[in-house]
Amino acid sequence: MKILLANAYLVTIGGSERILLEMAEHFRAGGHDVTVFASVAGPPIADLFHTRLGIAIVTDPAAIAPFAYDLVYLQHHVAGLFDYRLDAASRARTAVVFGKLGRRTFMESGGWLHDRILADGYLANSELTAERLVEVGVTAPVTVFHNAAPAAYFRPDCTAGARLTTITAVTNHSDPALMGALDILEQDYTVHRLGASQGGQRLLTPEMVAASDVVISIGKTIPYALAARVPVFVYDHFGGPGYLSAANIARAARYNFTGRCCERRLDASALAHEIVEGYPAGRAFTQTLGPTDLDRYRLEPYLDALLATAGGDNAARAAQLAADPMIAQERLLATHLHEQYRRKPPERRSQRRLRSALTCARGLVRSLKRACVRPLARLLHSFSA
Repeated sequence: MKILLANAYLVTIGGSERILLEMAEHFRAGGHDVTVFASVAGPPIADLFHTRLGIAIVTDPAAIAPFAYDLVYLQHHVAGLFDYRLDAASRARTAVVFGKLGRRTFMESGGWLHDRILADGYLANSELTAERLVEVGVTAPVTVFHNAAPAAYFRPDCTAGARLTTITAVTNHSDPALMGALDILEQDYTVHRLGASQGGQRLLTPEMVAASDVVISIGKTIPYALAARVPVFVYDHFGGPGYLSAANIARAARYNFTGRCCERRLDASALAHEIVEGYPAGRAFTQTLGPTDLDRYRLEPYLDALLATAGGDNAARAAQLAADPMIAQERLLATHLHEQYRRKPPERRSQRRLRSALTCARGLVRSLKRACVRPLARLLHSFSA
């Protein structure tokens, strides 16, 4: 099959970006011809598409003719960027699926005219997102895919140690309480930090998850840890419930593990204390997870079902798009967003430089703590012994 995957931007290693990368990997492994589009593409995620799959991301909408593909998967408001007129390369039918990864933001909103005319199906990352799509009147089938994880993340048994030693925190935000808690924890534990707010981005691999005693994060990262049966601490800039348990996992999952399920906030000291003291209970819950609890987080069945989506009649859809005057308005909006993504105002560059400097300063402080505070603590302990 000839497949198009499209996102508004493919630069940082975030949730929507990883979804497209994992889709591309699965479809390429199945022998399909995959094209990837984004209004903006750049390192580090664009480099991963190139090095892992040999895919160069297309950034010119004029180079994309959606009806020339067998399957089209679209995230964010990129549908209005493309030309849907039929030509010699057009298929009679194309399966068009929209991915919706939230319910509160404009970029994830559904019910738009392009969606209504083109959609043969939707992928929603949570039950709440799916319910929102129904509320705005979509009629195509909606599948909740739970931000599922590739097979490589799954482990038959819990690999976390009986004692907490290694912490992996994944965040693209800079929540002060979480950053402060990690600073505290680094004095006694090995803490691995991944994310844009941590001074650089790396792809969280199955091996890194399996080598962790606890993963602290929200959203897309949580199913990776669940698949590996590693204790999960849900917390970031929205707050969160902390360690997943039998009492909170259903509600946390309903809110896509964003922390919005309770928006409980702690200060740095209380957060660090809870991460340490709650570890035994968090680990015990992880060990209770069976195959039936985790099957919903297996990515491959959702992607195989995507390949089986029945496509709509392209001639009929092209006629509808050409006849409706409001389509021109949506195209203007999509083009405006596309141009905004591609701009790099000087103030944004200054903000990035400032964030980078602050991150470097935080790293220096952590290094000094490791070099000075620990030996001093041991010295003081020797005097008090």
